[in-house]
Formats: sequence, structure tokens, C-alpha cells
Amino acid sequence: MTNHELDITGKVCPFCLLIVKQKLEEISAGDFLIVKCDHPPAATKTIPRAMKKAKYPVKLKKLEPGLWELTIEKK
Repeated sequence: MTNHELDITGKVCPFCLLIVKQKLEEISAGDFLIVKCDHPPAATKTIPRAMKKAKYPVKLKKLEPGLWELTIEKK
């Protein structure tokens, strides 16, 4: 189990989700992807919804106003 960090601050949809999906393809099952995101629709809706659909557990944490951290477990 390894933690991988991905900073997508400054990116907007649909690029946020595409970058996350690409990174998930590169990591092993059981690893965690920790994503920092400052684009509200991606952080609070698009990425969590896509991860739940893919059956990847995801936790959303607000770090500060306008900045979120998503922790995604690759199954």
C-alpha cells in the first residue's frame, strides 16, 4: 500500500477527472491517490461521482476555503 500525491490545482473540468483517471491507471490496486483540487465542481461532484461509479472508495476533506483533498483507494 503506497500513497501517491496528485496536485491538480489550477485545472478545470473535464481535465481534472481525466488527469485523476490517468493517474489511477498508473498505480497498483490497494494504493491510495491523494488529490489536491481547487475546482469546486470537480472536487465536490465530478471526481467523487466518477470514483463511486468505478467502485473506488473516496473521502473528501476541505482543507481551506476553495481547496479540497480527495483520498481515493484503488481497488
